[in-house]
Amino acid sequence: MDEFDIIRSWFAPLARSPGAAGLLDDVAEIERPEGRLIVTTDAIVEGVHFLSDDPIGSLAAKLVRVNASDIIAKGGRLQGALLTLVWPRTRPKSDIGVFAHRLGEELALWGGHLVGGDTCATDGPLVLSLTLTGLCGERGPVRRAGARPGEDLWVTGSIGDSWLGLQAITRPDFDVAAEDRAWLIARYREPDPPSPAFAECIAEFASASADVSDGLAADAQRIASASGVGLVIDGARIPLSEAAQRWMDGSPEADLGRLATGGDDYQALFSASPRDRAALEASARSLGVRLTLIGGVVGTGGVRLEGVEVPAAAGWSHFQS
Repeated sequence: MDEFDIIRSWFAPLARSPGAAGLLDDVAEIERPEGRLIVTTDAIVEGVHFLSDDPIGSLAAKLVRVNASDIIAKGGRLQGALLTLVWPRTRPKSDIGVFAHRLGEELALWGGHLVGGDTCATDGPLVLSLTLTGLCGERGPVRRAGARPGEDLWVTGSIGDSWLGLQAITRPDFDVAAEDRAWLIARYREPDPPSPAFAECIAEFASASADVSDGLAADAQRIASASGVGLVIDGARIPLSEAAQRWMDGSPEADLGRLATGGDDYQALFSASPRDRAALEASARSLGVRLTLIGGVVGTGGVRLEGVEVPAAAGWSHFQS
């Protein structure tokens, strides 16, 4: 089975857009109704973003979700997806079918569809990359720049579950409740960004926005730097899952700073005017999205996490020493 057999058998059925041309060409045509096209791309690499024995289906879910979070945080609606599949010769080709099936499910779940990509074999690790396009309204994407002093700072979902899940996988002695271990591991393998429909709220109300991929503290700093403002985050307001709260309450290792800097949360972090609080909270409730007011925007000062001791190496960087 060569690469064209793989594409024809497993990925062409997912490419339902006319512009995809059945994945029989080198380019895809992106149809543009009213709106502004945005593009994002992220790769996940074996041994860096996932473990070698993570289920192949969960890799498809993670690949889509880490990219979808970027589009949603910019106030966009997912559109076309381009997949790059770098497959190790040591992995069975039948696993590609499992991956493709879950990829199709995930793209449909988040509102996208496959339009093309590339596949190749390697003697190295498994590498998966997805390029996603999205459509924004006339205002365009909500950038990191735009936060203004006096505004509120919001975050969706919960923070720190993925970091806890990674500890639970890699450290058998990690002090976490037995009933929480499997749930946290699932959150590491398959993050839970906000609903695609919440992008409309970000588009309407947010002045600056980013997804939380490298850690709450690090991504807050990027908003502060791009906007030329300071952000103050109340550590007591950082939203935790029930599992994370139990770890905080019962473990001698409990450290809110680790949860705030661990990364891989893929939630939306954004600023908005205080006059929009009620509308934002009502919209989040109607969509089933957990939304928490965690602080505010001030004139200067970078990011200040009140009540949180931040580790020296805060946030994730691929090339940090």
